[in-house]
Amino acid sequence: MQFVQRAFLICTCSLVLLAACDAGISESSSGVPGATGMDSGGSAGGGSTGVPGGLGGSGPAGPTGAKDRVDATPSVGGTVSVAVGTSETISVTFNSSDGHPITGLAISDTTLPDGWSGIQDYSCTQVAASTSCVVSLTYAPTATASGTLKLNYIYIDNSSDAQAPGQTLSIPYAATTHNNVVASLAPTGQIRATPTDGAQSLSINFTTDDGNAATGLALSSDLTALPPGWSTHNPSFSCAIVSTGSGCQLELDYAPTAGASGTLTLTYGYMDGSSAARAGILNVPYSTTTAGNVLASVAPTGQVNAIQKTGRQSVNITFTTDDGRSASNLQLLTSLKTLPSGWTTQSGNLSCGSISTGNGCQLTLTYAPTAASRGTLTLSYGYFDADATYSVGSVNVAYASTTNDNVVGTAAPSGQINAVVGMGSQPLTVTFTTDDGRPATALQLTSDLTALPAGWSSPDSSFACSGLSSGAGCQLALLYAPPAASTGTLTLTYTYLNNAGQSKAGSLNIPYRATTDDNTVATVNPDPVSVSAGTSTPVTVTFTTDDGNPATALSIASGLSALPAGWSTSSSAFTCPTLSVGAGCQVALTYAPTAADTGSVILGFSYTNNSGSVKSGTVTIPYTATP
Repeated sequence: MQFVQRAFLICTCSLVLLAACDAGISESSSGVPGATGMDSGGSAGGGSTGVPGGLGGSGPAGPTGAKDRVDATPSVGGTVSVAVGTSETISVTFNSSDGHPITGLAISDTTLPDGWSGIQDYSCTQVAASTSCVVSLTYAPTATASGTLKLNYIYIDNSSDAQAPGQTLSIPYAATTHNNVVASLAPTGQIRATPTDGAQSLSINFTTDDGNAATGLALSSDLTALPPGWSTHNPSFSCAIVSTGSGCQLELDYAPTAGASGTLTLTYGYMDGSSAARAGILNVPYSTTTAGNVLASVAPTGQVNAIQKTGRQSVNITFTTDDGRSASNLQLLTSLKTLPSGWTTQSGNLSCGSISTGNGCQLTLTYAPTAASRGTLTLSYGYFDADATYSVGSVNVAYASTTNDNVVGTAAPSGQINAVVGMGSQPLTVTFTTDDGRPATALQLTSDLTALPAGWSSPDSSFACSGLSSGAGCQLALLYAPPAASTGTLTLTYTYLNNAGQSKAGSLNIPYRATTDDNTVATVNPDPVSVSAGTSTPVTVTFTTDDGNPATALSIASGLSALPAGWSTSSSAFTCPTLSVGAGCQVALTYAPTAADTGSVILGFSYTNNSGSVKSGTVTIPYTATP
């Protein structure tokens, strides 16, 4: 890297020394011992030969005087928006503007804004229209901010002139407080295919950068009017909910019939976690090739998930050529000694002398997270294609630690649901959330909403949520309007996929009671009370309800403590915790007059009826004593 930069300075000093300068630069880029390789994320690894067996040859020289340039295309169009506390990987693909090889590409200024990383000492041996170089940037903001990342890069054009200060790529960025939908590509970098050997498949996986749900994702680009060679089996692609995993994935095919190159731009809109309307742009550079490419396929596909502290996930990355022709001298350029936390491998490095089809060139990794984490593992590799031209590729592996969480249902109002017969309906809302706040998917109510107990109903005939975590995003509405007094328990059962991808089942029990607006009545025996003076007669007052349903907390509030002459009772206070029918709630009195008399005993009482209302009443006992 230092040698190339010194060569740039020499070139700009004197035209007389141009021939010697060009020769020096060509040698520095040829892959001889001392050439610069690439470490994790595609950055230069200072030291000895970057690629084995002379990887990184400069290729044939172009015509003298050709003033081609290096074009840089970021994978995210427009503003890179990332939620604070999360991260996003953005790939920048470098291509030659006219297809002729360009050597000595390097990023000249590695001073990045706060939160950005990934380009320290980046360089790439050779750039061409069908031999792209890719650098992976990561934006992980810790506070809200906005600005523009300036990526300055230098190179030696096709006329062997050092282009310094070179060109600048500007990437606007913003750190937000709400989540964003991000799109990850597999494979990454430039999509290349041959006109004769079938289609190159591309998977675009949409996820949120903080794991919380976004909704209503839809492409605003017309998938029926893609550039020539591009197609999809799902032209009306949309996703009702987006969170983690591979539940929102668009598959595209690139099968060119003639030479072409360009950038496929896809725009999309969605509602973020705060229900604000947002938009995103995705850039996919592409070109045709006649010599085939080495592709990296990841198994399992989509985001790699493992349960933190207790689980592990094996990941196999298989390198093959897209046309079946042999490539050679593949070497992994990313250091396997500096993998992200949780990632390990038994391989010290990976190199394959020959690559075609099958699984003869394969890298095995293990993801066993010990803490909550998510991100993208980027692996870069170099090889010679079937025409002995050096090429560079990369693969992104999205990953996240998961938990073995559970979906729980919470009813509001809580406790026993009470409703009064004939007095309308009692609304009830059941909210489904996860017990750790992390996502679950594919919730399906297995109880039949059209066959609920008497009095229960729902505006929905079935209920499901494609994704849920915390909050009120997954709610079931119920109504209870009992036709008669009754008690029971409503049981709701459901299934779902937890955050670890495991199928689980759960249930919720809701006790209920139908009540009536009943009254307490009093019956006197004997009635009327007519006795002779000098005798003693027992008198009972029995309290019951008029519909046979319970009442509670009956008490005589007045009359017992000041009875008329001749009347008595064993206690001046009387209560019944509960009453309905029968003789379970009786007050005993005695009438023993000593002389002729007439009058009435009036007892005032209060109670709580079956609907929970506090009521009151009186009972009058007329009496007569004769001589």
